[in-house]
Amino acid sequence: GNFVVQFLHSPFVWPRPIEMCMWYLVCSLSVFLSVNSNTLNPFQDYVNRRETLQKLETCFCQLQGKVEECCCEVETVDKLNKEQIFPILSPLMTKPFFKFYRVNLNRGCPFWKDDSRCVLQSCHVKECQEDQSYLWDSDSSESPPPQEACQEGVSQKEKVLSKIDTSISLEQQQEFEEWQEHDDSEDRFCDPGDDDLFHLSYVDLALNPERYTGYSGPSPHRIWKAIYEENCFKTDDESTLYGDLEGMCLEKRAFYRVISGLHASINVHLSAIYITNAFFNLGQFSENPKFGPNLNAFVHRFDMTTTSNQGPLWLKNLYFVYLLVLRAVMKAENYWKEYQFYTGNSMEDIEVKRDVLSIVQSAKSCPSLFDETQMFSGASSEDLKAEFKSHFRNISRIMDCVGCDKCRLWGKVQVHGIGTALEILFNANGNSLKLKRNEVVALFNVLGRFSNSINHLQMFRRMLLDQQEGHIEL
Repeated sequence: GNFVVQFLHSPFVWPRPIEMCMWYLVCSLSVFLSVNSNTLNPFQDYVNRRETLQKLETCFCQLQGKVEECCCEVETVDKLNKEQIFPILSPLMTKPFFKFYRVNLNRGCPFWKDDSRCVLQSCHVKECQEDQSYLWDSDSSESPPPQEACQEGVSQKEKVLSKIDTSISLEQQQEFEEWQEHDDSEDRFCDPGDDDLFHLSYVDLALNPERYTGYSGPSPHRIWKAIYEENCFKTDDESTLYGDLEGMCLEKRAFYRVISGLHASINVHLSAIYITNAFFNLGQFSENPKFGPNLNAFVHRFDMTTTSNQGPLWLKNLYFVYLLVLRAVMKAENYWKEYQFYTGNSMEDIEVKRDVLSIVQSAKSCPSLFDETQMFSGASSEDLKAEFKSHFRNISRIMDCVGCDKCRLWGKVQVHGIGTALEILFNANGNSLKLKRNEVVALFNVLGRFSNSINHLQMFRRMLLDQQEGHIEL
């Protein structure tokens, strides 16, 4: 204090060097604290933590009681998934039969020109200019350009997070040929839409997990806007994402809950397997980033204040679509008994069938999963079913417009799986059910995604309890 007074009132007496250093440190520390008050101010940090904790609690406020359009309760589903379904399904998805999915990731977007070629910087492919020769006609049989042609100027982070790992060994390629010979010998019933196109290739889903990729901004917003506003059924007031479902018939409510549940599941995964702060090394992005749960990301996606009070309802719709797909798997029990989960490894194929039938038996412990007989039973049922299929088919094509490779991959897998579940549930001739290998793979993988999401919700709830007890930090 005396130093400051002396300095201000005695301009001709300069302070000693040590005093100048002290003055500089005091001023620098003051500026630093003012700039970083959000992280270093204990009181502000406490307020932020309290606000986040309160918002996190509201995210779970609807996750109790009866699941709409179903007879099961949330608590029953949590117990069933945790104790019986997830422990079997999770390791099952790592088996060769289920982890290899055949897909065309270069199929052109039929609704707009930009997103399926080279998109915004939120993915690792740089947007092509109209005068470049890299433009690809989606109706052409020619191969699209290599992604490297559009990667100039894209950050290392974007390349690493969104890149598809296409590693397939020679031994696996030979096994695929045997699988194809086996599948071609069987009659087929369903056509998912990609089989008549070129450039199909196997992707190892285990090497390309669904997780945070940094894909954000106008591109994904455009995808979801097209899904909700142009393909979901609307109420009389033309509202969609935040609409009053009570103004809809059962079929239209179910359609919305399916899409909303899928959307919620994706957001749960992005929050549960989020990029951690440890991936930076002196400003450089690591080639092997680390992932982990992020409570703040979860709150941002489902907090009532940022979702017009809909976030908790979206989470509950996850339970609805989980039960719908699980019901489809259970309904096809006789089909699984006769189906050959062929990979050439007879012992493992037998184990896979055993696990699938175990899942069916576990599902029977909650018999009223979803009653599909209540749908499409009215006078105009055929017209409504045709419209239902048309809307869902459009959504499956919108997946070709997703601008992030991994996001497009998992979007196609999960929409394909839900479509297969709907085919099983609403197939007029249940005894003539015939599914392709890819449909079976997609069906169980989307069930695996939903099961995993519900498991992640329990993890977030445990983190909430630990946070309340002061065991962890946000």
